[in-house]
Amino acid sequence: MNNHKPTALMMKTLYSLLLEVGEAPGSWLADLTHEEAKDWINQLKQQAKKIAKECSHPSMFAERSIRSIDTSSDKELDWIGNQLSLTYFGRPCKIPIEWDKTLKNAAGYFSFDKRTRKPLRIVQSMWQYNQFGAQHVIGTLKHELAHYHLFMEGKPFDDKDVEFKRECQRIHAPLFAMAMHEGFETFCSSCRTYTGLEKKQKEKLKSRCCKSPLEFGNYLLIFPNGWRVEVEK
Repeated sequence: MNNHKPTALMMKTLYSLLLEVGEAPGSWLADLTHEEAKDWINQLKQQAKKIAKECSHPSMFAERSIRSIDTSSDKELDWIGNQLSLTYFGRPCKIPIEWDKTLKNAAGYFSFDKRTRKPLRIVQSMWQYNQFGAQHVIGTLKHELAHYHLFMEGKPFDDKDVEFKRECQRIHAPLFAMAMHEGFETFCSSCRTYTGLEKKQKEKLKSRCCKSPLEFGNYLLIFPNGWRVEVEK
């Protein structure tokens, strides 16, 4: 039996397909072999196509039917964001919704002028879209729209606020618009403190705690919901 671990790319694909079919990634992903992940991907691709076809209607907005988003401009992203705003909040989003080509450490964000309290824009990571697909973007947009609408109503709107968490639950949005992280686990060679992830194994890297060389462990993917999965790079 082939027990090789799936690659990072396979698990990213599997993650995006799970979102397309409306399933949340779980701890079971950590137990998949390369062949099992491959089988899941093939099954989910067929399921995602079927769902998109069933949900599509020329005169209706159906978020589950969206499998790709044009990145050549902000036009389609802005349209999708406004359709989500109308669907879940009953009013449009009156600030720009834009792609960001350089943002990698977050899925997106809502920004406002702290001095004037004027809302500015909602930003979505294009890199995140290219990695994890349209449904990841839709989840992020719903999360950021919750920030925006609560802000406009003068209500608590931070990730930690109860009102915000309730709103995310109401509209089925993720509680955190976080990125997926990957890299080798690293540890301080002196005290064994976990020191984070590194994409490359560099001999010159040293820990902050003891200024000692780092030791490298398994290559991991950390999903936005916190699940950690060992993969082949």
